[in-house]
Amino acid sequence: MKNQRKTLLMILMIMLPLAAPAGAAQENKEKIPVLINFKDKTDTELIKAHGGNVKHEYNIIPAVAAELPPQAIDALSKNPQIAFIEPDGQAQILADQIPWGIARIDATGAQSIGITGSGIRVAVLDTGIDYNHPDLKANYLGGYDFVNADNDPMDDHSHGTHVAGTVAALSNGIGVLGAAPQAGLYAVKVADSSGSCSYSNIIAGINWAVNNNANVITMSLGGTSSSSTLQNACNNAYSKGVVLVGAAGNSGGSVIYPAAYDSVIAVSATDSTNTKTSWSCYGPQVEFAAPGASIRSTLPGGLYGSMSGTSMATPHVTGAVALLMSTDVAGTVYDTNKNGKWDPAEVRSRLQSTATDLGATGRDNYYGYGLVNAYAAVSGLNSAPADPTEPVVTPPEPSPTPEETETEPVVTPPEPSTPVVMYVGELSLEQQSKVSGKNTFGWAVATVKAVDADGKAVAGANVAGSWSGLTKASVSGTTDANGVVVFTSAQVKNPRGTLTFTVTGITCDGYTYDPTQNVCSSKSVMF
Repeated sequence: MKNQRKTLLMILMIMLPLAAPAGAAQENKEKIPVLINFKDKTDTELIKAHGGNVKHEYNIIPAVAAELPPQAIDALSKNPQIAFIEPDGQAQILADQIPWGIARIDATGAQSIGITGSGIRVAVLDTGIDYNHPDLKANYLGGYDFVNADNDPMDDHSHGTHVAGTVAALSNGIGVLGAAPQAGLYAVKVADSSGSCSYSNIIAGINWAVNNNANVITMSLGGTSSSSTLQNACNNAYSKGVVLVGAAGNSGGSVIYPAAYDSVIAVSATDSTNTKTSWSCYGPQVEFAAPGASIRSTLPGGLYGSMSGTSMATPHVTGAVALLMSTDVAGTVYDTNKNGKWDPAEVRSRLQSTATDLGATGRDNYYGYGLVNAYAAVSGLNSAPADPTEPVVTPPEPSPTPEETETEPVVTPPEPSTPVVMYVGELSLEQQSKVSGKNTFGWAVATVKAVDADGKAVAGANVAGSWSGLTKASVSGTTDANGVVVFTSAQVKNPRGTLTFTVTGITCDGYTYDPTQNVCSSKSVMF
Protein backbone atom coordinates (compact mmCIF):
# COMPACT_ATOMS: atom_id res chain seq x y z
CA MET A 1 0.00 0.00 0.00
CA LYS A 2 2.89 2.33 0.84
CA ASN A 3 4.45 1.74 -2.59
CA GLN A 4 1.08 2.40 -4.25
CA ARG A 5 0.83 5.77 -2.47
CA LYS A 6 4.31 6.71 -3.61
CA THR A 7 3.46 5.74 -7.18
CA LEU A 8 0.26 7.78 -7.07
CA LEU A 9 2.11 10.77 -5.69
CA MET A 10 4.70 10.50 -8.46
CA ILE A 11 1.97 10.33 -11.14
CA LEU A 12 0.14 13.31 -9.71
CA MET A 13 3.34 15.32 -9.38
CA ILE A 14 4.01 14.79 -13.10
CA MET A 15 0.84 16.74 -13.75
CA LEU A 16 2.46 19.86 -12.26
CA PRO A 17 3.99 22.44 -14.60
CA LEU A 18 7.56 21.54 -15.55
CA ALA A 19 8.75 25.01 -14.60
CA ALA A 20 8.12 25.19 -10.85
CA PRO A 21 7.45 28.66 -9.42
CA ALA A 22 10.11 30.16 -7.22
CA GLY A 23 9.62 30.01 -3.48
CA ALA A 24 8.08 27.43 -1.19
CA ALA A 25 5.06 29.62 -0.50
CA GLN A 26 4.15 29.79 -4.18
CA GLU A 27 4.79 26.07 -4.61
CA ASN A 28 2.32 25.25 -1.86
CA LYS A 29 -0.37 27.16 -3.76
CA GLU A 30 -0.23 24.67 -6.66
CA LYS A 31 -3.13 22.27 -6.41
CA ILE A 32 -3.78 19.12 -8.40
CA PRO A 33 -7.25 18.00 -9.60
CA VAL A 34 -8.05 14.59 -8.12
CA LEU A 35 -10.93 12.18 -7.50
CA ILE A 36 -11.11 11.11 -3.84
CA ASN A 37 -13.00 7.92 -3.03
CA PHE A 38 -14.15 7.29 0.55
CA LYS A 39 -14.69 3.89 2.13
CA ASP A 40 -18.02 4.95 3.60
CA LYS A 41 -19.51 8.43 3.56
CA THR A 42 -17.85 11.47 2.06
CA ASP A 43 -16.30 14.02 4.38
CA THR A 44 -15.77 17.34 2.67
CA GLU A 45 -14.49 18.96 5.87
CA LEU A 46 -11.60 16.50 5.91
CA ILE A 47 -10.63 17.66 2.41
CA LYS A 48 -10.85 21.31 3.40
CA ALA A 49 -8.75 20.65 6.49
CA HIS A 50 -5.95 19.51 4.22
CA GLY A 51 -6.13 22.68 2.13
CA GLY A 52 -8.29 21.19 -0.60
CA ASN A 53 -11.08 22.75 -2.65
CA VAL A 54 -14.10 20.52 -3.25
CA LYS A 55 -15.42 20.81 -6.80
CA HIS A 56 -18.15 18.14 -6.78
CA GLU A 57 -19.64 15.92 -4.09
CA TYR A 58 -21.36 12.87 -5.57
CA ASN A 59 -24.33 10.99 -4.11
CA ILE A 60 -24.32 7.94 -6.38
CA ILE A 61 -20.82 7.02 -5.15
CA PRO A 62 -18.94 7.99 -1.97
CA ALA A 63 -16.51 10.28 -3.74
CA VAL A 64 -15.66 13.92 -4.38
CA ALA A 65 -13.79 15.83 -7.05
CA ALA A 66 -11.31 18.20 -5.49
CA GLU A 67 -8.08 20.11 -5.90
CA LEU A 68 -5.35 19.21 -3.41
CA PRO A 69 -1.90 20.53 -2.61
CA PRO A 70 0.71 17.88 -3.50
CA GLN A 71 1.72 17.34 0.13
CA ALA A 72 -1.91 16.66 1.10
CA ILE A 73 -2.25 13.77 -1.36
CA ASP A 74 0.10 11.47 0.54
CA ALA A 75 -1.38 12.47 3.89
CA LEU A 76 -4.96 11.78 2.81
CA SER A 77 -3.97 8.52 1.12
CA LYS A 78 -2.96 7.27 4.59
CA ASN A 79 -6.25 8.37 6.18
CA PRO A 80 -8.41 5.35 7.16
CA GLN A 81 -11.55 7.05 5.75
CA ILE A 82 -10.06 7.21 2.24
CA ALA A 83 -10.32 4.24 -0.14
CA PHE A 84 -8.09 5.69 -2.83
CA ILE A 85 -7.18 8.89 -4.69
CA GLU A 86 -6.67 9.11 -8.43
CA PRO A 87 -5.99 11.87 -10.96
CA ASP A 88 -8.97 13.68 -12.50
CA GLY A 89 -8.61 12.45 -16.09
CA GLN A 90 -9.33 14.36 -19.28
CA ALA A 91 -11.79 13.34 -21.99
CA GLN A 92 -12.93 14.83 -25.27
CA ILE A 93 -15.95 14.53 -27.52
CA LEU A 94 -15.82 11.97 -30.28
CA ALA A 95 -16.09 12.95 -33.91
CA ASP A 96 -15.84 11.30 -37.28
CA GLN A 97 -12.57 11.83 -39.07
CA ILE A 98 -13.27 13.69 -42.28
CA PRO A 99 -11.06 12.20 -45.02
CA TRP A 100 -9.40 14.87 -47.13
CA GLY A 101 -11.31 13.79 -50.22
CA ILE A 102 -14.71 14.27 -48.56
CA ALA A 103 -13.69 17.78 -47.55
CA ARG A 104 -12.19 18.52 -50.96
CA ILE A 105 -15.45 17.86 -52.83
CA ASP A 106 -17.25 19.83 -50.09
CA ALA A 107 -19.63 17.03 -49.20
CA THR A 108 -19.44 18.40 -45.66
CA GLY A 109 -20.88 21.67 -46.92
CA ALA A 110 -23.86 19.83 -48.37
CA GLN A 111 -24.32 17.94 -45.11
CA SER A 112 -24.20 21.18 -43.13
CA ILE A 113 -27.39 22.35 -44.88
CA GLY A 114 -29.16 19.05 -44.23
CA ILE A 115 -28.42 17.24 -47.51
CA THR A 116 -27.20 13.75 -46.55
CA GLY A 117 -28.37 11.38 -49.29
CA SER A 118 -31.39 10.19 -47.32
CA GLY A 119 -33.70 7.94 -49.34
CA ILE A 120 -31.17 7.21 -52.11
CA ARG A 121 -30.12 3.60 -52.77
CA VAL A 122 -26.56 3.05 -54.00
CA ALA A 123 -25.57 -0.32 -55.44
CA VAL A 124 -21.86 -1.01 -54.90
CA LEU A 125 -20.73 -3.50 -57.57
CA ASP A 126 -17.48 -4.75 -56.09
CA THR A 127 -16.01 -7.42 -53.80
CA GLY A 128 -18.92 -7.14 -51.38
CA ILE A 129 -19.29 -5.07 -48.21
CA ASP A 130 -18.55 -5.85 -44.58
CA TYR A 131 -22.14 -5.12 -43.61
CA ASN A 132 -21.29 -5.55 -39.91
CA HIS A 133 -18.84 -2.65 -39.95
CA PRO A 134 -19.99 -0.08 -37.35
CA ASP A 135 -19.68 2.72 -39.90
CA LEU A 136 -21.77 0.91 -42.55
CA LYS A 137 -24.22 -1.40 -40.77
CA ALA A 138 -27.05 1.09 -40.37
CA ASN A 139 -27.00 1.99 -44.07
CA TYR A 140 -26.84 -1.59 -45.35
CA LEU A 141 -29.97 -2.53 -47.33
CA GLY A 142 -29.02 -6.06 -48.45
CA GLY A 143 -27.51 -7.43 -51.61
CA TYR A 144 -26.42 -10.52 -53.50
CA ASP A 145 -23.23 -12.51 -54.07
CA PHE A 146 -22.86 -13.43 -57.74
CA VAL A 147 -19.50 -15.09 -57.12
CA ASN A 148 -20.91 -17.70 -54.74
CA ALA A 149 -24.55 -17.45 -55.87
CA ASP A 150 -26.03 -16.70 -52.47
CA ASN A 151 -27.58 -13.86 -50.47
CA ASP A 152 -24.50 -13.18 -48.34
CA PRO A 153 -22.38 -10.50 -50.10
CA MET A 154 -19.75 -10.32 -47.34
CA ASP A 155 -16.51 -8.71 -48.49
CA ASP A 156 -13.64 -11.22 -48.57
CA HIS A 157 -11.16 -8.78 -50.10
CA SER A 158 -11.49 -5.21 -48.65
CA HIS A 159 -11.94 -3.16 -51.83
CA GLY A 160 -15.74 -3.01 -51.74
CA THR A 161 -15.89 -2.06 -48.06
CA HIS A 162 -13.44 0.78 -48.69
CA VAL A 163 -15.52 2.07 -51.61
CA ALA A 164 -18.74 1.84 -49.55
CA GLY A 165 -17.26 3.91 -46.73
CA THR A 166 -16.38 6.78 -49.03
CA VAL A 167 -19.93 6.76 -50.36
CA ALA A 168 -21.86 6.47 -47.11
CA ALA A 169 -19.91 5.95 -43.89
CA LEU A 170 -22.16 7.05 -41.05
CA SER A 171 -21.99 10.33 -39.18
CA ASN A 172 -21.87 8.55 -35.82
CA GLY A 173 -18.95 9.99 -33.90
CA ILE A 174 -16.54 7.19 -34.81
CA GLY A 175 -14.30 6.27 -37.72
CA VAL A 176 -14.67 8.23 -40.93
CA LEU A 177 -17.40 10.27 -42.60
CA GLY A 178 -18.79 9.38 -46.01
CA ALA A 179 -19.97 11.79 -48.69
CA ALA A 180 -23.65 10.82 -48.29
CA PRO A 181 -23.91 9.41 -44.73
CA GLN A 182 -27.62 8.59 -44.91
CA ALA A 183 -27.67 6.94 -48.33
CA GLY A 184 -28.61 3.27 -48.40
CA LEU A 185 -26.07 0.69 -49.56
CA TYR A 186 -26.66 -2.42 -51.64
CA ALA A 187 -23.73 -4.84 -51.61
CA VAL A 188 -23.57 -6.49 -55.02
CA LYS A 189 -20.62 -8.87 -54.96
CA VAL A 190 -19.40 -9.41 -58.52
CA ALA A 191 -15.65 -9.79 -57.81
CA ASP A 192 -13.96 -12.63 -55.93
CA SER A 193 -11.44 -12.60 -53.08
CA SER A 194 -8.62 -11.85 -55.53
CA GLY A 195 -10.46 -8.86 -57.00
CA SER A 196 -11.20 -10.56 -60.33
CA CYS A 197 -14.61 -10.52 -61.95
CA SER A 198 -16.23 -11.47 -65.23
CA TYR A 199 -18.24 -9.16 -67.45
CA SER A 200 -21.13 -11.57 -67.00
CA ASN A 201 -21.08 -10.96 -63.25
CA ILE A 202 -20.98 -7.18 -63.78
CA ILE A 203 -23.99 -7.44 -66.09
CA ALA A 204 -25.78 -9.64 -63.53
CA GLY A 205 -24.99 -7.04 -60.86
CA ILE A 206 -26.39 -4.21 -62.98
CA ASN A 207 -29.47 -6.32 -63.66
CA TRP A 208 -29.94 -6.99 -59.92
CA ALA A 209 -29.49 -3.32 -59.04
CA VAL A 210 -32.12 -2.20 -61.55
CA ASN A 211 -34.57 -4.87 -60.37
CA ASN A 212 -34.08 -3.73 -56.78
CA ASN A 213 -34.73 -0.08 -57.56
CA ALA A 214 -31.21 1.25 -57.06
CA ASN A 215 -30.87 4.95 -57.84
CA VAL A 216 -27.11 4.85 -58.41
CA ILE A 217 -24.68 2.10 -59.44
CA THR A 218 -21.02 2.61 -58.60
CA MET A 219 -18.39 0.46 -60.33
CA SER A 220 -14.79 0.79 -59.19
CA LEU A 221 -13.76 -1.94 -61.60
CA GLY A 222 -13.44 -2.59 -65.32
CA GLY A 223 -11.59 -4.17 -68.20
CA THR A 224 -9.74 -3.05 -71.32
CA SER A 225 -12.00 -4.75 -73.86
CA SER A 226 -15.39 -3.46 -74.88
CA SER A 227 -18.50 -5.64 -74.76
CA SER A 228 -21.74 -4.92 -76.59
CA THR A 229 -23.66 -6.89 -73.96
CA LEU A 230 -22.14 -4.90 -71.11
CA GLN A 231 -22.74 -1.65 -72.98
CA ASN A 232 -26.38 -2.57 -73.60
CA ALA A 233 -26.82 -3.39 -69.91
CA CYS A 234 -25.44 0.02 -68.93
CA ASN A 235 -27.56 1.80 -71.53
CA ASN A 236 -30.74 0.04 -70.43
CA ALA A 237 -30.10 0.81 -66.75
CA TYR A 238 -29.52 4.45 -67.70
CA SER A 239 -32.78 4.54 -69.66
CA LYS A 240 -34.59 3.28 -66.56
CA GLY A 241 -33.41 6.26 -64.55
CA VAL A 242 -30.31 4.80 -62.87
CA VAL A 243 -27.13 6.90 -62.68
CA LEU A 244 -24.00 4.83 -63.36
CA VAL A 245 -20.52 5.88 -62.17
CA GLY A 246 -17.31 4.08 -63.17
CA ALA A 247 -13.58 4.23 -62.54
CA ALA A 248 -11.46 5.46 -65.44
CA GLY A 249 -8.67 2.98 -64.64
CA ASN A 250 -5.17 3.00 -63.16
CA SER A 251 -2.89 2.12 -66.09
CA GLY A 252 -2.25 5.71 -67.15
CA GLY A 253 -3.71 4.89 -70.57
CA SER A 254 -7.16 4.94 -72.13
CA VAL A 255 -10.36 4.87 -70.07
CA ILE A 256 -11.47 1.30 -69.34
CA TYR A 257 -14.92 -0.28 -69.64
CA PRO A 258 -17.66 0.18 -68.50
CA ALA A 259 -16.56 3.75 -67.60
CA ALA A 260 -15.82 4.47 -71.28
CA TYR A 261 -19.46 4.03 -72.30
CA ASP A 262 -21.55 7.17 -72.81
CA SER A 263 -24.13 5.99 -70.28
CA VAL A 264 -21.51 5.83 -67.49
CA ILE A 265 -19.87 8.77 -65.69
CA ALA A 266 -16.11 8.18 -66.00
CA VAL A 267 -13.99 9.42 -63.08
CA SER A 268 -10.26 10.20 -63.06
CA ALA A 269 -8.18 10.56 -59.89
CA THR A 270 -6.48 13.61 -58.40
CA ASP A 271 -4.04 14.05 -55.53
CA SER A 272 -4.12 16.55 -52.68
CA THR A 273 -2.81 19.30 -54.99
CA ASN A 274 -5.76 18.83 -57.40
CA THR A 275 -3.41 17.32 -59.98
CA LYS A 276 -4.24 14.19 -61.96
CA THR A 277 -2.24 11.29 -60.62
CA SER A 278 0.36 9.77 -62.93
CA TRP A 279 -1.43 6.42 -62.97
CA SER A 280 -4.97 7.68 -63.61
CA CYS A 281 -6.36 6.83 -67.04
CA TYR A 282 -7.59 9.71 -69.15
CA GLY A 283 -9.34 10.51 -72.40
CA PRO A 284 -12.38 12.25 -73.86
CA GLN A 285 -14.69 9.97 -71.88
CA VAL A 286 -13.56 11.41 -68.51
CA GLU A 287 -16.44 13.42 -67.09
CA PHE A 288 -15.21 14.37 -63.63
CA ALA A 289 -12.11 14.24 -61.46
CA ALA A 290 -12.17 13.34 -57.77
CA PRO A 291 -9.68 12.65 -54.96
CA GLY A 292 -8.07 9.23 -55.36
CA ALA A 293 -4.66 9.33 -53.61
CA SER A 294 -4.27 8.07 -50.03
CA ILE A 295 -7.98 7.99 -49.29
CA ARG A 296 -8.90 6.79 -45.80
CA SER A 297 -12.06 4.73 -45.47
CA THR A 298 -13.59 1.63 -43.93
CA LEU A 299 -12.03 -1.85 -44.08
CA PRO A 300 -13.45 -5.26 -43.10
CA GLY A 301 -13.44 -6.21 -39.45
CA GLY A 302 -14.37 -2.74 -38.21
CA LEU A 303 -11.03 -1.36 -39.35
CA TYR A 304 -9.93 1.71 -41.33
CA GLY A 305 -7.14 2.29 -43.80
CA SER A 306 -5.97 4.21 -46.86
CA MET A 307 -6.01 3.16 -50.50
CA SER A 308 -5.27 4.89 -53.80
CA GLY A 309 -6.76 4.54 -57.26
CA THR A 310 -9.55 5.70 -59.51
CA SER A 311 -11.50 3.12 -57.51
CA MET A 312 -11.24 5.54 -54.59
CA ALA A 313 -12.08 8.59 -56.74
CA THR A 314 -15.25 7.02 -58.14
CA PRO A 315 -17.21 6.78 -54.84
CA HIS A 316 -16.60 10.49 -54.22
CA VAL A 317 -18.58 11.24 -57.38
CA THR A 318 -21.11 8.55 -56.44
CA GLY A 319 -21.63 10.23 -53.08
CA ALA A 320 -22.11 13.61 -54.76
CA VAL A 321 -24.71 12.02 -57.06
CA ALA A 322 -26.54 10.57 -54.04
CA LEU A 323 -26.55 13.96 -52.31
CA LEU A 324 -27.96 15.69 -55.40
CA MET A 325 -30.60 13.02 -56.01
CA SER A 326 -31.84 13.38 -52.42
CA THR A 327 -32.83 17.00 -53.12
CA ASP A 328 -36.19 18.05 -54.55
CA VAL A 329 -35.86 18.86 -58.24
CA ALA A 330 -39.58 19.33 -58.85
CA GLY A 331 -40.40 22.85 -60.04
CA THR A 332 -36.78 23.81 -60.69
CA VAL A 333 -35.13 24.71 -63.96
CA TYR A 334 -33.14 21.46 -63.74
CA ASP A 335 -36.23 19.26 -64.06
CA THR A 336 -36.09 19.57 -67.83
CA ASN A 337 -38.70 16.88 -68.54
CA LYS A 338 -40.90 18.12 -65.65
CA ASN A 339 -41.43 14.64 -64.17
CA GLY A 340 -40.55 15.77 -60.64
CA LYS A 341 -37.47 13.59 -60.18
CA TRP A 342 -33.79 13.64 -60.97
CA ASP A 343 -33.06 11.75 -64.17
CA PRO A 344 -29.52 10.70 -65.13
CA ALA A 345 -29.11 13.38 -67.79
CA GLU A 346 -30.30 16.07 -65.35
CA VAL A 347 -27.91 14.85 -62.66
CA ARG A 348 -24.99 14.94 -65.06
CA SER A 349 -25.90 18.39 -66.35
CA ARG A 350 -26.10 19.83 -62.82
CA LEU A 351 -22.81 18.27 -61.72
CA GLN A 352 -21.12 19.47 -64.90
CA SER A 353 -22.29 23.04 -64.43
CA THR A 354 -21.12 23.18 -60.79
CA ALA A 355 -17.79 21.32 -61.04
CA THR A 356 -14.59 23.19 -60.18
CA ASP A 357 -12.70 23.57 -63.44
CA LEU A 358 -9.18 22.10 -63.39
CA GLY A 359 -6.50 21.95 -66.07
CA ALA A 360 -7.34 23.53 -69.40
CA THR A 361 -10.36 25.84 -69.41
CA GLY A 362 -13.53 23.88 -70.00
CA ARG A 363 -13.78 20.14 -70.44
CA ASP A 364 -10.50 18.31 -71.06
CA ASN A 365 -9.23 14.72 -71.23
CA TYR A 366 -7.61 14.73 -67.80
CA TYR A 367 -10.24 16.27 -65.51
CA GLY A 368 -13.38 16.23 -67.63
CA TYR A 369 -15.57 19.11 -66.46
CA GLY A 370 -13.42 19.39 -63.34
CA LEU A 371 -13.41 18.42 -59.68
CA VAL A 372 -16.89 17.40 -58.59
CA ASN A 373 -18.34 19.93 -56.10
CA ALA A 374 -21.10 18.44 -53.97
CA TYR A 375 -22.06 21.60 -52.10
CA ALA A 376 -22.29 23.71 -55.25
CA ALA A 377 -24.43 21.01 -56.87
CA VAL A 378 -27.07 20.95 -54.13
CA SER A 379 -27.13 24.71 -53.48
CA GLY A 380 -29.29 27.29 -55.22
CA LEU A 381 -31.82 24.93 -56.80
CA ASN A 382 -34.24 27.74 -57.66
CA SER A 383 -37.75 27.37 -58.95
CA ALA A 384 -38.30 27.44 -62.68
CA PRO A 385 -39.24 30.81 -64.18
CA ALA A 386 -42.32 31.31 -66.30
CA ASP A 387 -41.98 30.03 -69.87
CA PRO A 388 -40.87 33.06 -71.93
CA THR A 389 -42.20 31.46 -75.11
CA GLU A 390 -45.77 31.84 -73.86
CA PRO A 391 -46.69 35.59 -73.98
CA VAL A 392 -49.17 36.90 -71.47
CA VAL A 393 -52.05 38.52 -73.38
CA THR A 394 -54.12 41.12 -71.55
CA PRO A 395 -57.47 41.72 -73.29
CA PRO A 396 -58.64 45.34 -73.62
CA GLU A 397 -61.14 46.60 -71.11
CA PRO A 398 -64.65 46.68 -72.67
CA SER A 399 -66.61 49.93 -72.59
CA PRO A 400 -69.23 49.87 -69.83
CA THR A 401 -72.89 49.76 -70.76
CA PRO A 402 -75.38 52.09 -69.09
CA GLU A 403 -76.61 49.21 -66.96
CA GLU A 404 -73.07 48.42 -65.77
CA THR A 405 -72.55 51.99 -64.63
CA GLU A 406 -75.57 51.74 -62.34
CA THR A 407 -75.20 48.24 -60.83
CA GLU A 408 -72.34 46.13 -59.45
CA PRO A 409 -71.30 43.43 -61.92
CA VAL A 410 -71.56 39.81 -60.85
CA VAL A 411 -68.14 38.22 -61.03
CA THR A 412 -67.94 34.42 -61.19
CA PRO A 413 -64.53 33.19 -60.00
CA PRO A 414 -62.90 30.38 -61.95
CA GLU A 415 -63.34 26.90 -60.63
CA PRO A 416 -60.24 26.03 -58.59
CA SER A 417 -58.38 22.93 -59.65
CA THR A 418 -58.83 20.09 -57.21
CA PRO A 419 -55.47 18.87 -55.92
CA VAL A 420 -54.88 15.13 -55.75
CA VAL A 421 -55.01 13.67 -52.25
CA MET A 422 -51.89 11.96 -50.90
CA TYR A 423 -51.20 10.21 -47.63
CA VAL A 424 -48.89 7.76 -45.86
CA GLY A 425 -49.44 4.40 -47.54
CA GLU A 426 -46.75 2.56 -45.60
CA LEU A 427 -44.72 3.26 -42.45
CA SER A 428 -42.25 0.79 -41.02
CA LEU A 429 -39.75 1.16 -38.19
CA GLU A 430 -36.82 -1.21 -37.87
CA GLN A 431 -34.74 -1.53 -34.72
CA GLN A 432 -30.95 -1.67 -35.18
CA SER A 433 -28.10 -2.16 -32.73
CA LYS A 434 -24.38 -2.83 -32.52
CA VAL A 435 -21.91 -3.69 -29.78
CA SER A 436 -18.76 -1.62 -29.43
CA GLY A 437 -16.52 -2.61 -26.55
CA LYS A 438 -18.62 -2.80 -23.39
CA ASN A 439 -21.40 -0.64 -24.80
CA THR A 440 -24.40 -1.27 -27.01
CA PHE A 441 -25.56 1.40 -29.45
CA GLY A 442 -29.12 1.36 -30.71
CA TRP A 443 -30.97 3.27 -33.41
CA ALA A 444 -33.98 2.88 -35.68
CA VAL A 445 -34.65 3.18 -39.39
CA ALA A 446 -38.02 4.56 -40.50
CA THR A 447 -39.31 3.94 -44.02
CA VAL A 448 -42.20 6.09 -45.26
CA LYS A 449 -44.11 5.62 -48.52
CA ALA A 450 -46.34 8.38 -49.87
CA VAL A 451 -49.22 7.36 -52.14
CA ASP A 452 -52.15 9.05 -53.86
CA ALA A 453 -55.86 8.22 -53.65
CA ASP A 454 -55.34 5.35 -56.10
CA GLY A 455 -52.52 3.90 -54.05
CA LYS A 456 -49.89 4.98 -56.58
CA ALA A 457 -46.48 6.16 -55.38
CA VAL A 458 -45.94 9.92 -55.10
CA ALA A 459 -42.38 10.77 -56.15
CA GLY A 460 -40.70 14.05 -55.19
CA ALA A 461 -42.82 14.60 -52.07
CA ASN A 462 -41.15 16.27 -49.09
CA VAL A 463 -41.87 14.22 -45.98
CA ALA A 464 -41.37 15.86 -42.58
CA GLY A 465 -41.09 13.81 -39.44
CA SER A 466 -39.82 13.75 -35.89
CA TRP A 467 -37.95 11.36 -33.62
CA SER A 468 -38.98 11.28 -29.97
CA GLY A 469 -38.25 9.23 -26.90
CA LEU A 470 -34.65 8.11 -26.53
CA THR A 471 -33.51 10.74 -29.03
CA LYS A 472 -35.25 13.84 -30.36
CA ALA A 473 -34.89 15.43 -33.79
CA SER A 474 -36.92 16.94 -36.62
CA VAL A 475 -36.11 15.54 -40.05
CA SER A 476 -37.25 15.84 -43.65
CA GLY A 477 -36.54 14.07 -46.90
CA THR A 478 -37.76 13.64 -50.46
CA THR A 479 -39.46 10.50 -51.74
CA ASP A 480 -37.85 8.61 -54.60
CA ALA A 481 -39.44 7.23 -57.75
CA ASN A 482 -41.19 4.59 -55.62
CA GLY A 483 -42.61 7.19 -53.25
CA VAL A 484 -40.24 6.04 -50.51
CA VAL A 485 -37.97 8.01 -48.17
CA VAL A 486 -35.85 6.54 -45.38
CA PHE A 487 -34.86 8.22 -42.10
CA THR A 488 -32.23 6.97 -39.67
CA SER A 489 -32.26 8.13 -36.05
CA ALA A 490 -29.22 9.14 -34.06
CA GLN A 491 -27.49 6.34 -32.20
CA VAL A 492 -28.19 5.98 -28.48
CA LYS A 493 -25.64 4.49 -26.11
CA ASN A 494 -26.96 1.60 -24.00
CA PRO A 495 -30.60 2.42 -24.87
CA ARG A 496 -33.36 1.67 -22.40
CA GLY A 497 -36.80 2.84 -23.45
CA THR A 498 -38.87 3.70 -26.50
CA LEU A 499 -37.89 5.36 -29.78
CA THR A 500 -40.75 6.77 -31.85
CA PHE A 501 -40.95 8.14 -35.38
CA THR A 502 -43.92 10.33 -36.37
CA VAL A 503 -44.82 11.72 -39.79
CA THR A 504 -45.65 15.39 -39.20
CA GLY A 505 -46.45 16.44 -42.76
CA ILE A 506 -46.09 15.84 -46.49
CA THR A 507 -45.95 18.47 -49.23
CA CYS A 508 -45.83 18.11 -52.99
CA ASP A 509 -46.93 20.36 -55.85
CA GLY A 510 -50.32 19.29 -57.20
CA TYR A 511 -51.17 17.24 -54.10
CA THR A 512 -52.88 17.88 -50.81
CA TYR A 513 -51.92 15.89 -47.73
CA ASP A 514 -54.79 14.18 -45.92
CA PRO A 515 -53.45 12.68 -42.67
CA THR A 516 -56.83 11.12 -41.89
CA GLN A 517 -56.19 8.57 -44.63
CA ASN A 518 -52.76 7.57 -43.31
CA VAL A 519 -52.33 3.86 -42.89
CA CYS A 520 -50.16 4.81 -39.94
CA SER A 521 -48.72 8.13 -38.76
CA SER A 522 -46.45 6.98 -35.95
CA LYS A 523 -44.56 3.87 -34.90
CA SER A 524 -42.39 2.97 -31.91
CA VAL A 525 -39.76 0.38 -31.03
CA MET A 526 -38.70 -0.67 -27.55
CA PHE A 527 -35.06 -1.08 -26.57
